[in-house]
Amino acid sequence: MRKPVFLDRDGVINVDRTPYVSALDQLELFPYTADALAKLYHAGFDIFVVSNQQGVALGFTPPEVLDQLNEAIQAAIRPYGASIKKFYYCTALEADNHPWRKPAPGMVLAARDEFGLDLNGAFLVGDKPSDMECAVRAGVRPLLVLSGVTVSADTSTMPHPPEAVFPTLKEAVDFIVDG
Repeated sequence: MRKPVFLDRDGVINVDRTPYVSALDQLELFPYTADALAKLYHAGFDIFVVSNQQGVALGFTPPEVLDQLNEAIQAAIRPYGASIKKFYYCTALEADNHPWRKPAPGMVLAARDEFGLDLNGAFLVGDKPSDMECAVRAGVRPLLVLSGVTVSADTSTMPHPPEAVFPTLKEAVDFIVDG
């Protein structure tokens, strides 16, 4: 059985844009993304993206753009023989307190339930304190990357500190796969 790994999107897989990645031409994958995702996939991991996307609710990002972005990411890793199992998005506003909106664990738990996943030892890689809290609340191992919003390795003020901190997804994947 393949093991699940959960990844935030903006700041982890692709460059985060202000205010939001709201069009296909704004999607910029990091140079290491395809290699990192392929390494995870070929090491026996099913990859799930769990991402807050309130830009949809705010009117910045048309809902169909999410599908275009998903396909562009899949197209970038397809030549490596890899794929993302499923993209989960919470498009609700932060103020809505939606059970899928991180730091709530709803997207991770939905993947668990939909695919019958064993979350024991699973990882969530994110770039924000809300990702770390989501991981802890879902019972998975939180890994922080500094390629997005959080740029300081000082995690002492985080209420839910990460298990480990890495410069990018590449190093986080090396840790996950190589131990």
